[in-house]
Amino acid sequence: MLTSANKLKLAVFGFNGGAAFTNHPDRYVPTWESNVRIAQMADRLGIEGAISASRWKAFGRDGHYSGDLFETFTWAAGIAASTKRLCVMSTVHLSVIHPIIAARASATVDLISKGRHGLNLVCGWYPDEMGMFGSEMGDHEDRYALAEEWVPLFDRLWKEEQSFDFSGKFYNLKKAIIQPKSPFPRPVLMNAGGSERGREFAANNVDVAFIVPQDPRPEALKKQVDFYRTFAREKYGKEIKVWMSCYVVQRNSVQEARDYVQDYVVNHGDEEGLDSFISNNIGNAKNVPEGAMQQMRFAIAAGYGGYPLLGTAEDISSTLSSISDAGVEGVLLTWLDYEGGLKNFGDTVLPLLEQAGLRVPAEPLPV
Repeated sequence: MLTSANKLKLAVFGFNGGAAFTNHPDRYVPTWESNVRIAQMADRLGIEGAISASRWKAFGRDGHYSGDLFETFTWAAGIAASTKRLCVMSTVHLSVIHPIIAARASATVDLISKGRHGLNLVCGWYPDEMGMFGSEMGDHEDRYALAEEWVPLFDRLWKEEQSFDFSGKFYNLKKAIIQPKSPFPRPVLMNAGGSERGREFAANNVDVAFIVPQDPRPEALKKQVDFYRTFAREKYGKEIKVWMSCYVVQRNSVQEARDYVQDYVVNHGDEEGLDSFISNNIGNAKNVPEGAMQQMRFAIAAGYGGYPLLGTAEDISSTLSSISDAGVEGVLLTWLDYEGGLKNFGDTVLPLLEQAGLRVPAEPLPV
């Protein structure tokens, strides 16, 4: 569960589809069987969360592997039924999924999991996905304005026992209610708002905010984390948790890990999918300096734009310790090969994190 006592919490991200833009032979190809194996392994290891990625349409062309993701509520129900203590989180496109549908589906997963469901909220940024549903993608401000209506409606649907009406800019509900209700508290909400408007939304509405490090130096990361927390506390009176995303490449040395990333990102790179992702996701890409754009492209191709955890188990443990020292409370983990990568991480990195006082050994799973 995300409420564990571990100082540094961990979650496996995106294994319902995969996290790298590459044609490398080691690229993870999701099956339901592999999803269950990964989730159950994470559960045994005491990892707190399993978080899906969400996509409704592939990048580049129909049939591209980037569209092969399990739908996130259905996926969460299956993973919840296959695990014992893992927090199972559905990524939800607020522009596409009505709050009534989301609340009803989430309550169902919560009942299956006995209170282990959560939501990773995204406002949507891929126009072709919105077009599939017969709607135009709103501008940046409108997408967050919709989100500001969506979350309070979700909260009311979760808690209120009587039907209610609501009239707003984006939703007009008559006698709204969900049944059956979950007896557990509202699911944990996450968001990765990176813009100033996104930070406003996250600080006001969610429990966990993701950051993308603007500067990899520990002192700069700490400053970024402290700023986010102070902003939420001073403006909204909230204590917000700060997480970040990392891709893991564990090898016998940092250089060997770098060489492997170079191989799958550059030598076997998927420029078609990456170009489509960049052009749709980064509206002002032409204004980004060339060097910064190349770094951004590399990180997205390597693992959803995450921060690199490279090298030996000792190297990776040391980097995670530094991230924790900067005030980051949790890390989303991705691998090119999820099954092999997670097993190696559990066998070698987790014991070092325990020795460092960042985590405690996992208790046996309840029967």
